[in-house]
Amino acid sequence: MTIPRQQSAPAAEERATRTEVTIGATRWSDIEADLLTLPRSQRRGRGPSALQILNGQRKEAHHEQYLKFLLDPREVHGLGAGMLSALLSLAGLPDLAADPRLARAHVHQQVRGATSRPDLIVTRPAASVVIELKVDAPEGHKQTTRQGDDFADLPNPVFVYLTAAGEPARDERFRPVALRDLAGQLARLLAMPMDGPAAVGRRHAEDYLDDLETTVGISTDDDDDARFWITHSTALLAAQDAARRLLKLLPAYMATALTALAADIGEDLTVATVPYIAKGNEASYPETAVIMSRPQWLTGDTPVLGFGLGIRRETDQHCGPDPNDNYLRPFYGIYCTDPAVSADISRRFIHKGWGGHWAWWQYVNLTAQPDGTGFLEHNAAAATRAIRDAWLDRSGTVDSVWAGHRNA
Repeated sequence: MTIPRQQSAPAAEERATRTEVTIGATRWSDIEADLLTLPRSQRRGRGPSALQILNGQRKEAHHEQYLKFLLDPREVHGLGAGMLSALLSLAGLPDLAADPRLARAHVHQQVRGATSRPDLIVTRPAASVVIELKVDAPEGHKQTTRQGDDFADLPNPVFVYLTAAGEPARDERFRPVALRDLAGQLARLLAMPMDGPAAVGRRHAEDYLDDLETTVGISTDDDDDARFWITHSTALLAAQDAARRLLKLLPAYMATALTALAADIGEDLTVATVPYIAKGNEASYPETAVIMSRPQWLTGDTPVLGFGLGIRRETDQHCGPDPNDNYLRPFYGIYCTDPAVSADISRRFIHKGWGGHWAWWQYVNLTAQPDGTGFLEHNAAAATRAIRDAWLDRSGTVDSVWAGHRNA
């Protein structure tokens, strides 16, 4: 971020001071400490939920089943009446939410009335809660009015209209509640320490929190994440720029590393750095390859076939490499500019080639370097190990494909 040219000296000095404090020598310890307090940090590393595997995050019937489970205080989720209390609190009924008799509630699904069938009805000594849930669907013709009329005679009825963003129902008897807010309450309940061993069904509640975030398109952690970004964005953007600048130098480091690998393998291998234009479906892109080849895979000094690294090259019209963009991340694989040989190699490895220059490829797994090691040295070494493994696994097949085409 640059300081505007026309700015008073005190303002410029103040801004420079704030920038220095934000991205100074001690910034990373402060950022790390702040990062570890985010709820997302504590929930990271879990696998996909059942709904994510089944692609059912936006199916209303699935949400109805989960809510029936979570709103029932007697179930094995370990939350007690917490979710039911949270729902009533969000509906603007704090006194009911605090009623200790919630623990005696029962949850019923798809109860048929005279002209309607709400998704869920919770019955308990203090009141009855009629819930109409909407996921990617509008309210039906007089749907809430019919439900309100059909179930008006329940003991102390409370009507709740539960949608992604908390839209109001057409019938004013229904209290709107947002799924996003309910997800936030579920996150708070799950963050609370539990007495004794974890409930056997707690994992299902954690899974449903992830599914709720997908459904509403916003995470319950977004407020905390936004605070973190506003606080530390200057330093983080500077760090991102540093990673991009360093990646531009990766080909030179890879040339050195692959030359050492070629010497270890022997077999008279050579290493070459090749600028080329990759041809995508809609446009062309400047890239650089660092390739390890056999002598017979060369045309003059230029490789036709080999194993190595590919990386986007910066020009006036194109961005350089970027570790955070899949289209701009460096990759490794089997370089081949002979269309027939490339197609045959791709078939052997069940893989789609790229740009008219790569028969098989994978992204380089960029990682943070340990203390005492440079970013480029660390990741060049990792990429070289990946290329070595690919050579050991696939060079025999590539040799036979190449020989077959040349003999033909």
